Amino acid sequence: MTAQAFWDRHAPKYAKKPIADVTAYEEKLSCVTAVLRPTDRVLEIGCGTGGTGRKIAPVVAHVTATDFSAEMIRISRTRSSGDAAGRPEYLQAEAAQDIPGQPFDVICAFSVLHLVDDIPTVLDAVFRQVKPGGHFVSKTVCLKDAPLWMRAMVRVLMTVRIAPNVIILSRAELSRHLIGAGFEVNQTRYFGKNRLSPFIVARKPA
Repeated sequence: MTAQAFWDRHAPKYAKKPIADVTAYEEKLSCVTAVLRPTDRVLEIGCGTGGTGRKIAPVVAHVTATDFSAEMIRISRTRSSGDAAGRPEYLQAEAAQDIPGQPFDVICAFSVLHLVDDIPTVLDAVFRQVKPGGHFVSKTVCLKDAPLWMRAMVRVLMTVRIAPNVIILSRAELSRHLIGAGFEVNQTRYFGKNRLSPFIVARKPA
């Protein structure tokens, strides 16, 4: 099963899944909006069913939200309502694909980078599409920082195709990838009790 087929199949179940830690999610949104300005054009890659994009859209000029799963995009569009000027534009696209409307002021990727085929390729595309002085805001699962038993369990779940393919990387490796792509890492923090998914704000030099 391809990654796209996996997420198309799991999209309806994913859409019904409640937020695990609402307080941590709200803290993340607060930190994201602190980076944003009303005039910003924002790209979100790997938007899933579009919840975060819908939260961000009212405080910026425009949000383009992408996901490579056609079913995720279908659900996102179904859930989006109201004034067209205040909701995201949803597009089916790969994480490393060039998106119309670039360069963007801010690009976001939440719970995505550990799921792509090649992190450097995706980060090169992000760097290319963000404006000089613009920001890349991400939150990424870093399983190499997890206990050995957890990593072993994830590998078993991947083998039997219960879990998607995951890149096992550490926070330090993720930071090196960002710096290697040309970004400056300005902020790294965690929300709630989860210490495996760093929230990172990186900046493209002006």
